[in-house]
Amino acid sequence: MRFILAVVLFTFAQISWSMSPFHQHLHSTAQSLSAFYMYELTQGDERHLREFNKHHQEASRALSNCSEQQKNQFLSRWDKLTPFWKFDNIKGVGLNIDLRVRLDLREYMTDAYLYSKDLASDKNEVIAKLGEIKILTSIMSARTMDVAASHLGSQSLTKHDHQIQSKDLAGTVQKNIADLAKMKLARVQISALKKAKTQFSFIEDSLVNHNQVVPFFLVYRNIIRLGKLLDESSQQVAGF
Repeated sequence: MRFILAVVLFTFAQISWSMSPFHQHLHSTAQSLSAFYMYELTQGDERHLREFNKHHQEASRALSNCSEQQKNQFLSRWDKLTPFWKFDNIKGVGLNIDLRVRLDLREYMTDAYLYSKDLASDKNEVIAKLGEIKILTSIMSARTMDVAASHLGSQSLTKHDHQIQSKDLAGTVQKNIADLAKMKLARVQISALKKAKTQFSFIEDSLVNHNQVVPFFLVYRNIIRLGKLLDESSQQVAGF
């Protein structure tokens, strides 16, 4: 029982010292979208469906812990989207999602991202920058998988969707990594950041250029590895 309690406390601590509830909601929502569209792109690989369910539950929990003002703005939209967040298996076509649902999911992530830009970040500069890298890379991944899975590709992006500019997000990620590299961090953190930079640089072009064929499996797995490297650095800051 003590071991289980310790694991639970560690899990919630890991979330709390890296992100606010709304930032966690945005991050998990983006992760949900990535896994959701990977399920489509792989024509029904159950691993991605399990990952989607996990991230979707985390996003729902995080939203339930947000402020009343945030819940008033986003909870009803989230609840209306959830029942339709699924694929139909059409004979001769394969997995398919209603276009209106795809557009609504895309709009939701865009609105959540725009809202998050005005929120205060963690007072600890290292944790704030690590958290921002995790959020922005997850958003870029979600957008990349979304466009790759869409029949119209990047042509389906609206003016509203373009308020998420992946190239700008990538620039912020690279700047944050460079800023962190100049700080007096532990050796293990520096090592993790160097690996994270290499990991991100390897897939950056695929994340920002939506007019090309994307090696989606490679991008998806590298984003997951990148997140784990950032978690290693965050744990060092928090003292775990």
